[in-house]
Amino acid sequence: MLWNAAEQKETRKNSQTARSIDAALPREISREEQIDLVRKFCDQNFVAKGMCVDFAIHDKEDGNPHVHILLPTRRVDKNGFTVKERSWNDKALLEQWRESWADWCNHKLYFVSDERIDHRSYKDQGIDKIPTVHLGAGACAIEKKGKKTDRGLLNLQIEIENTSNALTSMRQEMEDNKQYIQQSRNFLFQELLGCTMSETCELREKDDYISFLKNEMDRRNQNAIKARIDDEYSRLYFARRDHEMLDQIMADMKEASDYVHEHGLYPSGWNNIVETYHLLKQQEEQQSIEVPKTPKPSTPTKSTRKHSL
Repeated sequence: MLWNAAEQKETRKNSQTARSIDAALPREISREEQIDLVRKFCDQNFVAKGMCVDFAIHDKEDGNPHVHILLPTRRVDKNGFTVKERSWNDKALLEQWRESWADWCNHKLYFVSDERIDHRSYKDQGIDKIPTVHLGAGACAIEKKGKKTDRGLLNLQIEIENTSNALTSMRQEMEDNKQYIQQSRNFLFQELLGCTMSETCELREKDDYISFLKNEMDRRNQNAIKARIDDEYSRLYFARRDHEMLDQIMADMKEASDYVHEHGLYPSGWNNIVETYHLLKQQEEQQSIEVPKTPKPSTPTKSTRKHSL
């Protein structure tokens, strides 16, 4: 009755009878919630402005539930359809509908999932990603049979390019994090020495000292927890962990230096000092193993004599 009445009001054979809107439904909510979502969206955006609404939900259990919404182009009153409302063709109104749909979907998702949708394009969101094209029912049916379509191949090419761009972005982020860590460590070294890295006072000794510290921190960090620096908290965590590691390395260096000097050795360079320290420790361990233990003297026992009667 609704669409017969809408068609009878049109006088030209090429008249537009209705507007069609298709929207994907969140899979995370139940069918009852999906219906309630569509009704509230239509009431707010269409019925409240004087439109009639006819909608149908389609779900073939293929993971793509969606709704088809039909809107007559004419206003309606108690006597039926009246004049066409041209303002409903405004593109800005379409953008409002898209935003309202996203808001209603996220309202429903808030109670059941952490997923959210955004009506804006990747460009408007500031996301460096190429959008895929809509396959359509015909292309989807062909793809399900194992055959390729032009749109399917185009989407595959887009996905490959998006993946490549994402990997490039991750590599750049890792490089930025690496530089940040290096700058943080240089700051620690400068703070430790009380001068900038470029100062030339006792340059040779400082250069050897700093190089050893850097290499030792890198070596000990190989098996440490790898954390991405993507917020202020993790930056503070990294700085605190580097401080603790630096303190431990300095304590180990002092122990090695004192031990070597006690043996009357004064090698140049921290690498040589540490190598000499480990060599002395190994020799000490070998000597403690090779020295035989002195047997305890045996206690003489009283001899016993048997008497036969």
